[in-house]
Amino acid sequence: MKFIFSFLFACISCIAIAQERTICPDVAGAINHPLLEKYKNSCIVAYSESKFNAVTFPLSKITSLEGASKEITEEGKIINLIYGIENNERATVLEVQRNYEQALKNGNFEILYSAFGQKKIGGHYKIQDVYETFGDGKVIAEYQYLKPKSYFRFSMSSHNNNIDKDNAYFVAKGKRGGKIYTIAIFIHFNRTSWEGLKDNIFVLSQIVEKEDMETGQVTTASIEEKIKNEGKEVFHNILFDFGSDNLTQDSYVIIETLSKYLKVNPTQKYYIVGHTDNVGSLATNQTLSQRRAKAVLKALTTQYKIPLVQVSAHGVGQLSPLSINTTEEGRALNRRVEIVLK
Repeated sequence: MKFIFSFLFACISCIAIAQERTICPDVAGAINHPLLEKYKNSCIVAYSESKFNAVTFPLSKITSLEGASKEITEEGKIINLIYGIENNERATVLEVQRNYEQALKNGNFEILYSAFGQKKIGGHYKIQDVYETFGDGKVIAEYQYLKPKSYFRFSMSSHNNNIDKDNAYFVAKGKRGGKIYTIAIFIHFNRTSWEGLKDNIFVLSQIVEKEDMETGQVTTASIEEKIKNEGKEVFHNILFDFGSDNLTQDSYVIIETLSKYLKVNPTQKYYIVGHTDNVGSLATNQTLSQRRAKAVLKALTTQYKIPLVQVSAHGVGQLSPLSINTTEEGRALNRRVEIVLK
């Protein structure tokens, strides 16, 4: 009887271990994102979100520890999700990548960059070594909700004998429900030796969500009205890459509309004024706001042929806020460009 009891206990322990090392169900506290349908036989194994932050994604092959030659930096609400696919049907990384890309294309998202295979992503430069959000162990360990290693092993170390086709990566961008989304997805085949977890596929996604400023609502007539009544117009939708004076592509729609207004009023002269929030030193923000105003001025005078005598660029840094700087929403309002009648 003692032998039978021991045998049964051992069997129960084996079953418990097998169950312990399964991916599903979702980790407690995780929220599936409406833009990303779960892949077949998958569950959320790690989840985190922040109300406001900035992240950078590579948009070309990683060629050094400094990163890729082409990048995109986005700021807004950040959602991190790692899905684990219990790969009973032997899906490939490429199959998962193409399914996600096609689903986003069907939702009118644009694929900004796509790479299949480690050689095309970064060669011997691993993406998580350069852009830590894509698999660095310390970063993942800080997620708000995370299954323990016995359930989840997003293993990417060299001793796992990873091969080229184990990895894929792409970035997509689009609009949905009054928001602009940038989505970066890294897909990884798990070559861990842990029983119950080997041969699974993990999908690490990072989603940046920000309000759509509805650039189409800015017209020459609306600018004219604001200048007439207030002596200035405020543009929250002339935007820049984080911490730089690089204009985002969407900003040129607004600048073109502004140029049309200026051409209708050729005898009037204006200041282009850059503003920042209070993050950073006064001197740094002063310089940054000046550079951003000059970037708008350059676009107006070179791309849209506005005479240089009609406009001049100035930066006031954080000295003229529209809102408080103690909230993310307030700081977002304070980061702006204005046209002011001289």
